[in-house]
Amino acid sequence: MKPTNTKALVEGALLAAINIVLSIMALYMPILGSFATLVWPVPIVILGIRHGLRTSILATAVAGIIVAILSGPFQALSIVISFGLIGIAMGGAINKKLSPFKVLAVGGAASLISKVILIFLTMLMMGINPITEEINIMKESLLMAGSLYEKFGMDPQTVETTIDSFNRSLELLPILIPGIFIMASVMDTFLTYVVTKAVLARMGQKLEDLTPFWLWKFPDFTVAFFLLGYLLVLLETYWPVGVLKAVGMNISLVFGFAFYIEGFSLLAYFLGKYNVAKPLRVLITFFALFNPLFLQLMFFAGLFDILFNFRKIY
Repeated sequence: MKPTNTKALVEGALLAAINIVLSIMALYMPILGSFATLVWPVPIVILGIRHGLRTSILATAVAGIIVAILSGPFQALSIVISFGLIGIAMGGAINKKLSPFKVLAVGGAASLISKVILIFLTMLMMGINPITEEINIMKESLLMAGSLYEKFGMDPQTVETTIDSFNRSLELLPILIPGIFIMASVMDTFLTYVVTKAVLARMGQKLEDLTPFWLWKFPDFTVAFFLLGYLLVLLETYWPVGVLKAVGMNISLVFGFAFYIEGFSLLAYFLGKYNVAKPLRVLITFFALFNPLFLQLMFFAGLFDILFNFRKIY
């Protein structure tokens, strides 16, 4: 056997073992499991970069088989489909020397496809709709929270009004699932790339840098698509075909999310430009993220920065 093949085999076995451990953590350790699911694709990405697509697919299959033996076939399929596809796709894209943006696009598409497959697989094998089940759990949690607040002496009318407001929001949730899945896929892929880059740096291998966050700039058509989404929602009132509102809300959700990202990128730019101390930068960002008024300001800051390019980024 060639030395290169031996090295690929050893690294593949080691990283597959890491994936098995991460799978067990994801399935049986609620707190550590959240971290495990975030980094699960990383070993597969590294294998794809260092040894090619075939090795990454083989390691994913081996990890899936072992998890199936330990925890059952459905759990194995869920883990492999949810995270394995992302790792295989991103590793292959980086191995082919694609730009970071194209790698993120490939990984995002793989993540989105994996989520759709997993939903249909759950419905087929377990006979339940996981989205509906999750919404029902949220509604039950709201009722329990309402009862708890009333026991603490809060005004029952206020509690009822608040719960009704949340319930109305939950009713819209099934319509917004496509947009939520798209945003989640983007975040999954971005985090995987960042963690993979950090791990490879420790291994002495450099991965191409993403554009610094403070220089992120979305194209002008982002605003056009956002407005198109709102237009489709309005058209549903005059031309009720049943899908315009759903499509429009999802388009507005996704491209509106881009405004927030651009707004925080603009904030990062000016905090750096005026040499604001790092602890204060964190405090300002945290405040802007969790204060509704400032979060709304970030939305409009991102919108106008896309239109007028305050930082003169091209």
